[in-house]
Amino acid sequence: MGAVAEEVQLGARIAEARHLAGLTQEDVADRTGLGRTVIAKIERGTRKLGATELVSLAETLDRPVDWFFTDSPPAVVSRRSDPSVGGRSKVLDTRVERIARDVDFLAREEELPQVTRLELASLSTTEDSERAAAELRKHLEVRDGPLTNLLAHAEQAGLFAFSLDLGRDGGDAAYVEVGDVGVAVVNGALDPGRRRFNLAHELGHHVFMDAYAPEVGLSPQDEREKLINAFAIHLLLPRSGVRTLISEFGTNYRLAAVAAAARYRVSWTAVCAQFRNIEVIDAGAHENLVNEPPSQVDRVELGEYWVPELNPPAVPPQYGKKVLAAYRRGKLTAARATELLWGTVDRVGLPPQDDIPLEAYRRAFEFEA
Repeated sequence: MGAVAEEVQLGARIAEARHLAGLTQEDVADRTGLGRTVIAKIERGTRKLGATELVSLAETLDRPVDWFFTDSPPAVVSRRSDPSVGGRSKVLDTRVERIARDVDFLAREEELPQVTRLELASLSTTEDSERAAAELRKHLEVRDGPLTNLLAHAEQAGLFAFSLDLGRDGGDAAYVEVGDVGVAVVNGALDPGRRRFNLAHELGHHVFMDAYAPEVGLSPQDEREKLINAFAIHLLLPRSGVRTLISEFGTNYRLAAVAAAARYRVSWTAVCAQFRNIEVIDAGAHENLVNEPPSQVDRVELGEYWVPELNPPAVPPQYGKKVLAAYRRGKLTAARATELLWGTVDRVGLPPQDDIPLEAYRRAFEFEA
């Protein structure tokens, strides 16, 4: 992580952040009140910045202040510079970078949970996708049943995943490697089933050592993405689990599908597609199911209801515990701890700290300055 000291370099970083945010100098001037000429001089490095002005620019450009003085992890820079990846959702790109920097910081401070990254063989066929999903389920010790608490399972495989409200137009999800672990950000503003599918998809990129992808969705153009989507749906709704579930309902495939959606926490579209994929139903029955989504009567008859998951904001469970433990010991200030927890805990809700020597406070503030 190289330090940036010169005003010219700082100005270049500010200009870079402005371009990444999709703003003009006039936009930044209007939002900060500094004036377009002043912004131009700052970006050229011919005008010094005061601390208050830098904070204002950081807020406007949606970057932490330290972003202007330190480089991001190399994988983040590579992802951002790839024209097929970065730029589709600026807010998603920004959050991925910020969280990757957070994880990198915690790793260097030895405050990141100790996890072992699971690596699976690359995919060539949809059969490979199903076998890989079964292998991951075996590793997670969840063979056929619902894979609930997906954040915890992802963390168990070495992927730190976060669900944040990025708005309906904030993209689906994104993944990046940070050293020996992975980071994923899921748009928590989307429907619960879609959130879980997107995280399962990013978990696929993680375990197959596939750093990032140009698209996420149920109908991608790229063959690799189709295979990872197949992996994701088999991970969330395995063939053996579906067959066991159907045995409860006989030929009432509709009620079986409603039960599958509720128990396995997947979208109706995904359930219908998986029933067809594993040849439980034919094309005609599939079309009928798709066109008749579950009603309240179905849910009452079943007696089971959808339990939403990945409600934003949400952070990896062991990650959250480590951040709070570091705060208790005085390794992190209240401001830094709440930043790392992304709104899951506010300053008022932070636990009491242990008796902390004055020297520990000094080190924490010096590092974050």
